[in-house]
Amino acid sequence: MSPRETGQEARLLVVTDLDRLGPIARTCFAPSPIIGVRNYLTGIAEIRQKPIRAILVGHDAGCRKPEAAIAAMKTVAGEAPVVFCCDPAYEPVARRIVAHGADDYLIFPPEPAELERALGMPSRQTRQRWVETPVVAPVPSAEELARLADVLPRLISGDTSALDAMAALICTALNAEDATIVLDGRTGQAGRSRDKSSGTVLVEPICDGEQRVGQIRVGKSLGGGFTHEDTAKLRHYGVLFGRMVEGARRVEGWQRLAMTDDLTELPNRRHLLDFLDKKLAQAAKARSNVTVLYFDIDDFKVYNDAYGHDAGDEILRDIGRLFVQCSRETDLVARYGGDEFVVVFWDPEGPRTLGSRHPEGVRDVVKRFRNALKHHTFTRLGPEATGRLTISGGIAHYPWDARTGPELIEAADHALLHAKEAGKNRFWIIGDGDAST
Repeated sequence: MSPRETGQEARLLVVTDLDRLGPIARTCFAPSPIIGVRNYLTGIAEIRQKPIRAILVGHDAGCRKPEAAIAAMKTVAGEAPVVFCCDPAYEPVARRIVAHGADDYLIFPPEPAELERALGMPSRQTRQRWVETPVVAPVPSAEELARLADVLPRLISGDTSALDAMAALICTALNAEDATIVLDGRTGQAGRSRDKSSGTVLVEPICDGEQRVGQIRVGKSLGGGFTHEDTAKLRHYGVLFGRMVEGARRVEGWQRLAMTDDLTELPNRRHLLDFLDKKLAQAAKARSNVTVLYFDIDDFKVYNDAYGHDAGDEILRDIGRLFVQCSRETDLVARYGGDEFVVVFWDPEGPRTLGSRHPEGVRDVVKRFRNALKHHTFTRLGPEATGRLTISGGIAHYPWDARTGPELIEAADHALLHAKEAGKNRFWIIGDGDAST
């Protein structure tokens, strides 16, 4: 793997056994930056200081719990490989250390090719070959381009299988035994050894701009070894995947803006209708309930006229935040327009029974919200306004009161009119009447 040339190149850290491992590391990897520390604890502290590309750890006979120490080191190191190196007599210790989180172990004295493979760093000899023989990445085949085109929409939609598809593409492109994609803490794998990796031979970072968001790990070559063209192609794919991640995040941001109300930052009407359609489809299959609450602020125009539109905007933001705080994780609180809000209650509680209604959970949420509203201070209205602002709402149920999203909202809106006619500051439930208490 060719290193990315940056202003500050990441370092190789050698921990303990410096008298033996230090000269080997310098011979193999100079002029790459190399730093050595004498014990595990100092090594953990050093990882936090500056970028670390890989860590070569020797055996410290004075450490009583090397497994725990190196496990902690790996936790701090993150994606940087941690490789343990020891004499043959300590191989059982090495195996336990790998089981506790280290990436690999080597028997002393390690060969340069072993170090290069285990640490994912190019040796001095490899760097020299790259300088002497510049390589241009081969153009992706038509099949590879088609598969790349298939991955992008899956990344945008959040489909976790996209990472498996990316790993499979790397296996094909490099003729590798297996490959792993690590991206934002998620992992995708492909190849012969999908369930058990054959060991990482090549590593390439995936970057979104300047931020490293993941990496490509490639196992053994099925062709007897990787060529210059293969490593160049891997670098090319690292850049391509980074651009795809960047594009997917940009589209996700646009979609989020398109589905969010600018003023309250709640889901907007478009998001609400899309969410409601999906929940009704699920409810039809599961024979479960969906309830819609449609509410607005009583005499909102009076507050707008008396205190100004800025104060009215703050009221709307506070109302939205307050209802979200009083709701459950499964509820969706959306701004429908003006001072009107719609809440979707989704309760996957199993099949409906004859005569069943929506659970009391909706009433509990409404009661919590009304109590919170009663004691909430709207700063732009002054302390004397606490408890004066009220809301009215209408509640309708699927499947009894309506069958589609728009019909359910309309039914809840009609119930809201009944609440207004009954004197405001109350909730009207279709079939149950006034639920203001």
